[in-house]
Amino acid sequence: METRIYAMPSSAYAADAPRGVPCAKAGADSSGPLCHQVGMGQLKIGAPTEQLQAVLGSCVGIAFIWRKGDCCALAHCLLPEAPPASRSRTPLGTPAARYVSEAVPALLRMMGVSQADYPDIEVILAGGANMFSGRSSRLQVGQQNVAAAQKYLHHLGLNVRYCRLGGKLGRTMRIDCAEHSYAVNDIIQPLHH
Repeated sequence: METRIYAMPSSAYAADAPRGVPCAKAGADSSGPLCHQVGMGQLKIGAPTEQLQAVLGSCVGIAFIWRKGDCCALAHCLLPEAPPASRSRTPLGTPAARYVSEAVPALLRMMGVSQADYPDIEVILAGGANMFSGRSSRLQVGQQNVAAAQKYLHHLGLNVRYCRLGGKLGRTMRIDCAEHSYAVNDIIQPLHH
């Protein structure tokens, strides 16, 4: 039987959503772990009993799994680099995930990871699809997001364990904090922004 995954309506990204909803698994009851949707420009840290999920198009999802620290994190980044004016307006310590350049250090800070812990961090990347059919380099946001994620992770010496990037289809990304596992699935029909 083929599993089909379809794009979620934008209302699923509500920043003011409650603590989460039970994760749906085939044949499972609703008493499983809470599933938190990580919306565009958001980042979240997951407790050991939770799952984090994002629906990605040209955005890039950056997930960190830290077994020794017993937590996971997911950022849903829209754009590669924060402009200098944006950096000066962001209050110090405010978690930000709109830009890859801000999300990577924010995730590490929120998780309480020190540089000595970097070898223990498993990095999962997904998204960065080419969702716009123009040839203009300004419309190739997915490729730019991927390049920025790889650049910032490499600069910090963080190793990517798994990635599914590019292409023309959106993806779902799920991080299971209890199992320290992940799933990345292609969305059968293209997302329409």
